[in-house]
Amino acid sequence: MDKVLLGYEDDFAKTKLFQGIQSKDNLVCLASIKAGEDIHRKCKKSGQSYLHVILTFASLGVERKFVPMFYQLSNADINLDSVDNNGVSPLHMSIHKSLLELMVALVKCGASCDKELEMDLLRQVRGPSSFELTSSYQKFSPGYWDAVENDKAFKTNVLVKSWCRINISKNNKSLIEYAKEKNACEKIVKMLFQNEASIEFAHATIAGDEERMRYLLLHHDVDLSTSDLSHRESYFDPYAPLTLYGAAIKYGHKHILHMLKNPKDVVGDRRQTVTTENDISDKRQIDQLDMVDGSQVCVVL
Repeated sequence: MDKVLLGYEDDFAKTKLFQGIQSKDNLVCLASIKAGEDIHRKCKKSGQSYLHVILTFASLGVERKFVPMFYQLSNADINLDSVDNNGVSPLHMSIHKSLLELMVALVKCGASCDKELEMDLLRQVRGPSSFELTSSYQKFSPGYWDAVENDKAFKTNVLVKSWCRINISKNNKSLIEYAKEKNACEKIVKMLFQNEASIEFAHATIAGDEERMRYLLLHHDVDLSTSDLSHRESYFDPYAPLTLYGAAIKYGHKHILHMLKNPKDVVGDRRQTVTTENDISDKRQIDQLDMVDGSQVCVVL
């Protein structure tokens, strides 16, 4: 790692946030953010943001340890599209390194998508992960803004059911404000409005941010039965809805489990059931967005 550190200015590499990333300790990162670390700071030597730093230290096999850090920084409103001195954004860097979980995390947090450019980058990826990267990118891109502008209720629902962040803005306008301005269909506006707080809570859960979770529960109507219907452990595994409790376990956040309901403890309570009839219908929509060469393929279940 000494060679890696040579690419950064000393003061930048000595920050608590940088050290937390280097040591793969997301709780150190969260604590530094809460303590007021300047998350917008960039390395003067490389031009990299902390998102780039995460991608520098991340590698196949251990990238899951870094996923909560992306959500922590996203919740703190870091610029997800910041480029380094070579003009490389975090999203493009994740594609270059074939880091699937981090690429998906960036898109779900609201990183801007340039589908033509990113598809060109994805075509350059070699190895067994290339198809999985491309399929996952196409499923979520180009994101809410395009779905709202073109009144795509189907795509909006897929993004909502995949825990893609709704609390995003562009040109000082929130996504919901934009939807209303564009006279998007009532179904789209309703989906965004009803699910915004619950998805914020899901992102706080993945971040392991107990303080933010408590705030959201206190001030907003959060659906604790929400689940990510796009979740599966690998491309060849079937979709398996990820509950909030499951997300906390997946990312090693034992300290927040007491705030969440274990599905095993709430059998019979339909609101807390892992899979409902609506979930099954929405899951089929997720399946239908598996893409091949840019066209939609309906998967028969």
